Order: sequence, then structure tokens, then C-alpha cells
Amino acid sequence: MRARPLSAAIALALASQAPALAETVEVRLQRLETQNRAQEAALKRQEVTISEQQARLEGTPKRVKTLEDDLEQKRAGAGEGETGAWYRNIEIAGLIEVEAGSVSPAEGDSESDVTLATVELGIAAQVNAWVEAGISFLYEQGETDLEVDVAYITLANPEATPVFLTAGQIYVPFGVYDTNLVSDPLTLEIGEARETAIQLGVVQGDFSGSAYLFNGDNKVNGKNQIGSWGANLGYAHEQDDRAWAFGVGYLNDLGDSDTLQDTINDNRVAAFEAAIEGGADPGSFSVDPTDRTGGWTVNASATVGRFNVIGEYLAATDTFDGDSLSFKDKGAKPSAWNIEVGFTFPVMGRESVAAVAWQGTREALAFELPKERWLVGWSIEIFGRTSLAFEWAHATDYRSSDGGTGNPGDSLVAQLAVEF
Repeated sequence: MRARPLSAAIALALASQAPALAETVEVRLQRLETQNRAQEAALKRQEVTISEQQARLEGTPKRVKTLEDDLEQKRAGAGEGETGAWYRNIEIAGLIEVEAGSVSPAEGDSESDVTLATVELGIAAQVNAWVEAGISFLYEQGETDLEVDVAYITLANPEATPVFLTAGQIYVPFGVYDTNLVSDPLTLEIGEARETAIQLGVVQGDFSGSAYLFNGDNKVNGKNQIGSWGANLGYAHEQDDRAWAFGVGYLNDLGDSDTLQDTINDNRVAAFEAAIEGGADPGSFSVDPTDRTGGWTVNASATVGRFNVIGEYLAATDTFDGDSLSFKDKGAKPSAWNIEVGFTFPVMGRESVAAVAWQGTREALAFELPKERWLVGWSIEIFGRTSLAFEWAHATDYRSSDGGTGNPGDSLVAQLAVEF
């Protein structure tokens, strides 16, 4: 399923500012507490602040965030007096997730399978004090062939300026999509967008913000131009055993998200073919979208002692035209939310996390997403950098009057994951 900075550059990079407060708020505190005291001096000089992580990691899938944390640890672990060693400038990290699951969908037969859910390999290099570059490769059995997931160049030097610039293929910082569970939140299913973009941002104390632009896959009115853009603002703070963060974001074309662009293209091609079959003039209908429909998102999270809370909401700013995206025979205005509570506790000397989440969507039937979903999960570190997780989810489809079945569905999954 998916989904976790190094220096100012890598954070921005592999994640593409990319992504996620998930680790930033909860896991980062836990990892800082367990690091060897002998490394503290080096860590204090090399760690970026939690707000810098927020500025660079929002929007990134959990798998990328995991690579980011691995790279950060390896860099922090390099001992003093080894400034000439190659591994001081180049870091390599990987993630492998194997899942066994059973699904009883709202419609159709039950299925079960064992899959190589995720293979991710990331490489990052600190070229000099100002330049950092990174690349990660991704494979997901049955979903994604081996490909370049993200590749970026970042210009940043926190000691000299709070401003940073990132260019490359990244997950644009629209949404956080944080979770303690195996499955991606429904907000990610609507809002995640990987694009070749240019991002300019600033990190000042606990505050961060950035703006970015790109040429989306949707060619509005057939124009192949840079016309998509977005912006985000965030605040993150940590103190003792507590941390909290808040963020907002805007994207001028939600139709450019990974899920929506595919659905919109299929819908418009189908509408064009139907128009031709009906005898309409081919020139009277465009397969390309004729306008942009924006999206906005807000997120908040807090960690207090062993408890953590996550909340996120994402929605279109207006309705899509009916040919691009419809719901009940009119233009759709999709939205999604995720509310999650987690609790960390030891089991036989090993750290474990239990979590429960309530998620839902509105007018998102076209994406085959449920109207409502409850999830319960538990994960434990069985060995160093090796975890075992279990998750049960109960989803309810849209009502028959909305075009769905109204039936419930259940799924159970177990995941074995290794970071290296």
C-alpha cells in the first residue's frame, strides 16, 4: 500500500517536498528518543527542524517518507572525523513490503492473495553545501511496473537562507495523507499528484510555505502549457513529549491528481464516442477538459505522550462539468476526510502502535471509493527495522439511489515490512 529528511535537500527531494507529517510529528519524536546518546552532537548539527520536514515532505506517499527517514538516520550516524568518506555525501535506502490479504467487496466474489506490495529504492547525494539530488525507484506488483518514482534537484542551505528551490518529478505538496495504518487514507486516493514541477518555498522557525507550478497531464482546451499551480502553508512545533502541526493547501486543478486525471480522460473519451454515435459533429466536442476545477485541503495532527491524533479534509472548490466527472447525472464535487487516533505501547519490549480511523467520501463514486470506511490496525517492530502489521477495514458503498450498491464490504490484511 504505500506511503515517509535528510538535510534540507533530501527532505524536499525524495518526497518532493514533498510529503509527510506522519513521521515528522509521531515517529520522529520516537526515533530521536531511541538514538544513541553518542550520536547526539552530530544529530543536533545535521537535523533540520520539524517545520523544515513539513515544508519538504507534505504530500509524499508513506513509502517515500520511510526512505527519507532511513537516509536521515544513515547521514546522522556517520561519525565525526570521517568527512572524506563517500557515504557522507551519498545515502542509499530501501523499503520492501509483502502483504497477504482477503477482500469481501460490496459487489462481486471474495478474493485473497499474497503480493509484493512495495519495493522502493532511494539514492540521495549532497553534492555541495547548496545542492542536493535524489532519485527513487518503485515497483508495486499488479499496479506499477519498475519506474522512476521521484527524481529531483534541490537548492537549499538553511544556514544561509530560509528559501529553497526544488525542481524535478515530485509529489506536489497538496495534502499530507498521514496514517498509522497499512491502507492509504481516502484523502490520498483523491488528491495525490506526482508531477514534474518547480517548487519555491521558505522555512522560518516553525512556519513554512511554498508555491509550485507544472504542466499537468490534463491539456485544458488542448493547450500544452504550464498552467497548473498550487501553494501550501504549514506550522509545526514540538516540545518535550508533545508535538502538533497544522497545514492548508490549494491546487488550481484537482483534475490533475493521479486518480482524477485517469477517470476524467476515460469519461470524456466515452462521452465523445457517444456523441459521434449520436450523429453529433466531432468538432463540437473536445476530449480535453475545457476548464480547471480547483481543490483545497486542511490537515492537523498532534502527539501527546503515547497518543496521536490525525485529521485531514480535502475537497474540490467547485463542481466538475458533467462530461468530465458526474454524480447522479450532474457535475460532481468530490471530497474526502480521514480522522484517526493512535496509541503507542510496548509489547515484550518491542514498540507497537494501535490505531482506529474513520474515513469517508462524498460524490466520489466514479473513483470506486466507498462512502464510509472504518479501519482498525496494529503494528509491531518484531526485529530492528522490521515490522509486522495487521489491519481490518469495514467499508460501506454508496446507496443504490446514488448509483452504488449500498452493500458493506470487509478486508483483512497482514503486512511484513523491512527498511534498510
